[in-house]
Amino acid sequence: MEIERSELNSLKVKDFSLVIHFESGHYENERLLKECEESLCDYNIVESTANFVSLKENNKCLIDLIETQKAIDEDIFILAEALLSKLENQEVLSNYRDWISYFNKFLRAELDANTWFKAQRAVYNKIANKLVNYAESEKEYILELEKALKNIKMTFYQYEMLILLKLKSNIEFHDDVRQTKIQAQDKLDSFPKDMQIFKDLLQQLFSSLDALMSYQQNK
Repeated sequence: MEIERSELNSLKVKDFSLVIHFESGHYENERLLKECEESLCDYNIVESTANFVSLKENNKCLIDLIETQKAIDEDIFILAEALLSKLENQEVLSNYRDWISYFNKFLRAELDANTWFKAQRAVYNKIANKLVNYAESEKEYILELEKALKNIKMTFYQYEMLILLKLKSNIEFHDDVRQTKIQAQDKLDSFPKDMQIFKDLLQQLFSSLDALMSYQQNK
């Protein structure tokens, strides 16, 4: 357990570092694009060429960062599966399955029925069968789901993690009374240290659920 916690901390540090570098690269892209536009308007061919070369190099760096990010996300996903294989973790997390389903009901309203069905089928199939990528025929539906998640500040990777949690936490919760949202959120404070990855994820779940509920009530 201590080894897994150490691995998780290491991955989170790498992930945070990548976010900082990506944001820096994104701002640099915006600056270079602006300079490209200005030099083109001034018919300055030499400066325009230099700016486009710099822009191309910066874009390559951003693509490399994205690929590295995908590799780290995959490692975190594998670690999460290892943690979820432990019976005691399943018991703790099983309390939150209903909240993931509840969140999905609100999220479903943001997509048309066909897109929702095909996106859900693709996500569950990828996670259940441990696939690396989505099929080309699935990507347009995944993109629509990703857009809906972005509107409530949830990444697609976080959503996949929630579905993994839901699939793995299959132990029945035997309390007679269902937890309120406040009770469920309060219980996150007592999560073991080695389950911090799920605490952060579930806090994001409740934050995004609040955003969805507020948005749909004000439509």
